[in-house]
Amino acid sequence: MVLKTCGTNIVRNVGQLWVRFSILRQPRASKVSTVRSFAGVVQNTNHPGNQSIDRRRASTSLFAGVLSQPSSSQANGGDCGGNKFAPACIDPKLVATLAEVEDLPNHPEKLLIDVREPSELEATGRIPTSINIPLKTVHGELNLRPEAFEAKYGRKKPALDDAIIFSCRSGVRAGQAAFEADRLGFQNVKNYVGSWMEYGPKHGFPV
Repeated sequence: MVLKTCGTNIVRNVGQLWVRFSILRQPRASKVSTVRSFAGVVQNTNHPGNQSIDRRRASTSLFAGVLSQPSSSQANGGDCGGNKFAPACIDPKLVATLAEVEDLPNHPEKLLIDVREPSELEATGRIPTSINIPLKTVHGELNLRPEAFEAKYGRKKPALDDAIIFSCRSGVRAGQAAFEADRLGFQNVKNYVGSWMEYGPKHGFPV
């Protein structure tokens, strides 16, 4: 009897650890299903009566904290719509830093595109070496023929593997522009998430 009880406890404890690990890897709907299923298993593997009910309740409460935890997308500010350049979801390796942007005059091979409206640039100023392509025109402008792009912006049109950094006021529109460029096949794209709200005050410009 002692050996049987110990064996049952060991199986139950291992099962609880396995289910907890599984729940952490599942979406919320699946988590609820897993908890309910496991609670039923606990009830069925114990003796009938109040003891099994208490254990079922204990097993269910074991995962209550897991269910209350926000998912990764919620923790990151909600669904980013599949845009890996959105500030709430972006991988640090896709972020251009202030130091990198300040060093752009020494790197003419990198292109900084400010996607704010021209009126915004007139009111606040612009980052040196940047060209202005408003967000709503990014798709069309990046599809220009190389000679047309260079004639319009005074910069060589980037090749698909050239470095492109997008900026705006707060990194949101820059993230949308970076996503668009990525969809067009540009492979070395970054979002300057700090954008003008970081750069402007650092250099004495209005936001």
